[in-house]
Amino acid sequence: MQSAEQLPREPQGRYGEIFDRGYSHYEGERLGRSHGRRALIGYSVKRAMGIKKSWTAKVIPMFLYIAVAMPVIITLGIRAFLPTAEVLDYGEFFGFVFLLQGVFAATVAPEMLCPDRHEKVLSLYFSRAITRFDYILSKLAATALLMTTMSLVPAAILWLGRQLLEDSPVAAMGDNIDDLGRIILAGVLISFYVGAVSLMIASFTGRKSIAVAVIIILVVVSTSLALALAAALDTEWARYLVFLSPVHTTEGMALTLFGNTENMERFANQGPLPFWNYAVGMLVTIAIAVGVMLWRYLPDE
Repeated sequence: MQSAEQLPREPQGRYGEIFDRGYSHYEGERLGRSHGRRALIGYSVKRAMGIKKSWTAKVIPMFLYIAVAMPVIITLGIRAFLPTAEVLDYGEFFGFVFLLQGVFAATVAPEMLCPDRHEKVLSLYFSRAITRFDYILSKLAATALLMTTMSLVPAAILWLGRQLLEDSPVAAMGDNIDDLGRIILAGVLISFYVGAVSLMIASFTGRKSIAVAVIIILVVVSTSLALALAAALDTEWARYLVFLSPVHTTEGMALTLFGNTENMERFANQGPLPFWNYAVGMLVTIAIAVGVMLWRYLPDE
């Protein structure tokens, strides 16, 4: 008979055992981070558009799509009957529909981020292959992809319709292919710019209704503040305050890109900035927004 000193002792500290319950091991292909990013983009787009939800979740997006299509339809209709009429220039189109794009971004961006934070599922995302940087870039890509349907797609349809109304559509397309390149540049730049700013604001709350209200209010307040400061200072460098106003920034970028500055609203009683100034300002804003979102998602999520 063994003495008490000879009996096996319980292990000290942490202790664990592994039991083989007969589960089969996964031997298929490991899809990795790239597949995780694609899946997250697709899921985010579907959720923001209300796919597989009730019809009420689709009302606002469909209404905005109809509203942004109306200027294109009206312009092409007038050109069909009055070929020499210049109703809506491409640069003017981007400035004209910015309000609709802003409302669309205010409804889409909170749907991208707020439910994940509110439902406390971020730890599930980050327990997989994707990183926080992957998560943010995927959400930005999904938002920008949807924003292109409000900025780039209608403008491209306007370009195509104008060429088809010419006497020789094929020759007209070749002559105006530069305009299509500018449309793509402007549409993509606006999509990422508006999407990044909206996502940055939405990252500070888990409630969609609050995020929507804050995005709209901040756009109005920032525009008013930029105009007030520019009027008060009235100096040469005051026109750079335009970057405080998303409305005037996108309008200035689009109009200078297409060379339509004669009817452009002068900011701070000064002439418009060169196109590259607007483009660099928008790219810097996108980078700042991504940096803020990274900072927001670094602490113990």
